[in-house]
Amino acid sequence: MTASRAKHIEILRRQKIDLDHPGTILRDFESVLDAFGTEGMRSTGKYHLFPQDRLFELDARLARPLRPNLKRPQQRSFPHLNGLYLLLRATRLAVPQGMGKTTGRLVVDQAVLDSWRSLNFTEQYFNLLEAWLLRGRDEMIGEAGRGWTGEMALNAMHLWTVIVSRGQRLQPDSCPPLYGALQYCTLALMELFGLAEVDRGEPAEGASWRILAVRPTPFGEAISDTLLSPDRIPWADLGAEPPEFGYWQPLLQECFPEWRNNLQLPEPEFRDGVYYFKVRLGDPWRVIAIAADHTLEDLAWSILKAFKFSGDHLYEFRFSERDGSKTAVSHPYVESDATQTDEFAIGYLPLAEGQSMEFEYDFGAGWRFDVKLERVEPSNPRLKKPRIVESHGAPPKEYDDDDYDED
Repeated sequence: MTASRAKHIEILRRQKIDLDHPGTILRDFESVLDAFGTEGMRSTGKYHLFPQDRLFELDARLARPLRPNLKRPQQRSFPHLNGLYLLLRATRLAVPQGMGKTTGRLVVDQAVLDSWRSLNFTEQYFNLLEAWLLRGRDEMIGEAGRGWTGEMALNAMHLWTVIVSRGQRLQPDSCPPLYGALQYCTLALMELFGLAEVDRGEPAEGASWRILAVRPTPFGEAISDTLLSPDRIPWADLGAEPPEFGYWQPLLQECFPEWRNNLQLPEPEFRDGVYYFKVRLGDPWRVIAIAADHTLEDLAWSILKAFKFSGDHLYEFRFSERDGSKTAVSHPYVESDATQTDEFAIGYLPLAEGQSMEFEYDFGAGWRFDVKLERVEPSNPRLKKPRIVESHGAPPKEYDDDDYDED
């Protein structure tokens, strides 16, 4: 063992973990969680973000409010709130209900909340750390991402290497070397978790977080040395299940014996009934009724038949999980970590009525169908196989006539 590694182990062993140490992450997380009350919180847009009219209120709840000098801020204008929102979604403590301005809400999952309340401070801290780095996805906060497991950890490794570990000191009027909402969110989480210290100035008019200096804490250096290396991060493709909470527990158990239990997430619930999907390919559309016990493979073939496509090519469904992460369910012949269509029952889809998923057929041609769940009706024993119940417009030709011309 190197002297540096021995030093880091000693730092970890001596670290106190409570509401305010090593950072204020537990206090701030509870403050935002309490704002949900028993009725949840109205959400905005397809990502179910915090409502704009509550951003300043939520910011004021934090141990170190940001108070940006903005008249019409967005959630990304509050990097610390953005990070806390990511944790609420990645832990599945906050889950969406409904869609749009009238019915869209974020509500607390009571089963997950009960599990969360059963954990001690050490267990809560490291479960949140794993929620961020191992289960978090860019798309949870409305950013474009690749959907990989471990992507957040890769972002943190990059930011730590190029900025934090160097102890960046900036002139008061200069801009920090950060790019995009994701990097600001990552640095904010590093501060909340006590991995980095960030000196801030008063925000200028029309500006948000004014960063003057960034430097690592001794605890942050020890955590980086212990966890943030490629061989300690699980990598997986879009559609693969993230690791269960407690993945890093063996690496830290010696230094934190209080870490005994982890957050337990409920198994997906099967929702029985008849599902009505409005499938659109440009102007033409079809409404397909299909029973919950049929598979996505059955739905795929129903779509292809409805639009008179041959079915000679591979395909994939893509949709958002309850935590906001993107997932994919692929053709049985696709080699990937994703679940396959013949293994996934319709009744396990996490879609709410009014939500859509994408169905891509023939990856070379890129036929992309919008598949919207219009409603779910009670089971009908007479519906033995998928049925087209409404139809509009002629489907496009799968192949151009030129595709059949011979030389």
